[in-house]
Amino acid sequence: MSIESSESSAVGRLGVKDLEIRPFTRQDVAQLPRLLKECLGRNVEASYLEWKFFGGPYGTALGFMVALHEGQLVAFIGANPVPFAIDGELSLIYQHQDTAIREDCRSLALLRAMTDEVEKAFGRPPMKLTYSITTPHLRALVTKRMKYTVVWEDLKLVKMVSLRGMVSKATKSAALASILPGPLTRSWKVPGSMSGDVSPITEFGPEFTRFWSQAKAPGENGRIFGWGEPDWLNYKFLTDKAVPFRCFAYREGGEVVGYLVLNVTQLDVRVCYVDVLWTVPGRQDVVDLLLDFTLHESTRLKCDQVAAWSQLETPLGRAMSGQGFVRRPTSQCISIKQVAPDMGDLGLRAEHWNMQRGHTYYTSVGHLEMEEGTQRLYQAKETRDAERSDRLRAKK
Repeated sequence: MSIESSESSAVGRLGVKDLEIRPFTRQDVAQLPRLLKECLGRNVEASYLEWKFFGGPYGTALGFMVALHEGQLVAFIGANPVPFAIDGELSLIYQHQDTAIREDCRSLALLRAMTDEVEKAFGRPPMKLTYSITTPHLRALVTKRMKYTVVWEDLKLVKMVSLRGMVSKATKSAALASILPGPLTRSWKVPGSMSGDVSPITEFGPEFTRFWSQAKAPGENGRIFGWGEPDWLNYKFLTDKAVPFRCFAYREGGEVVGYLVLNVTQLDVRVCYVDVLWTVPGRQDVVDLLLDFTLHESTRLKCDQVAAWSQLETPLGRAMSGQGFVRRPTSQCISIKQVAPDMGDLGLRAEHWNMQRGHTYYTSVGHLEMEEGTQRLYQAKETRDAERSDRLRAKK
């Protein structure tokens, strides 16, 4: 029975007992684009999902479950393994994302049943804990029902580099912002006090293994941060067909001292995201240098603002404070759940984490294209305006 026929002849909602719940397999990829389109409104190719789930170095450790009704995929939930350093050692932390449940079988019972199956099947080494990037309307669900703990909020640091960005944010009008001048160009070069240079990365090779042996040391970067060995970096940033990442390294004497990953997203304005900015310990000067290079690149690429995830106490956060970045309250937070009892009490708190945008599967099922991103912003504005009108009518 097809999805269309089951919907057109619906005789009621499907309960958990009507569904088969089992681990996600490679054979399920063919049906997944249709489910993601129906549930999330996203167009994504099966080949992209094949790459995302099975093309990386940790593809054998996937933590996804599916639910089927009469052979048709009706729900998909679980977690991708993301490599993190915990106290200097590699641990796979599982990020919940891409949840898609068909409307006629959505229920808390199914959500909990599938999540329990994920934790039962994968709640052993290498899984240490899971996390999710949680929105406000899901916060009560994940904390009260799913037993997650919120550890970090207000993730975003932003700097406007053109008037268009400021006007767009203030007026919510891309058309009005577009008539204003764009960002001014700014020259850039490595200061004479530093002996290295910045160059593009075409491959994360063996030199990054040497770099990472120093960079993974816990300390000023916190206890928990993204693991950056070459196999993961190449997969994450150089083979993604949906996101054109821009990767740069700062080298001194032929050795990598720090690296930078950027990407440009077109929403109502052009945003240059700092996905990762990482150096060996104790090189705040290199952090400052790479952030200054980011601002130069953002103007060269005619971006209207630069944004990143960081905390103000980290090396990147300190550099951003010095460059006039401001903290924006966002609708997201990091929530975590420890699922490996043999680790004892990790005592996880916000100050333990150094989470940058590139340390996550933030791209989810794909990257927003310009038209889609703009359309979503207009739709969000129309929804807000309608809700505001309804409230005013109710008061009258």
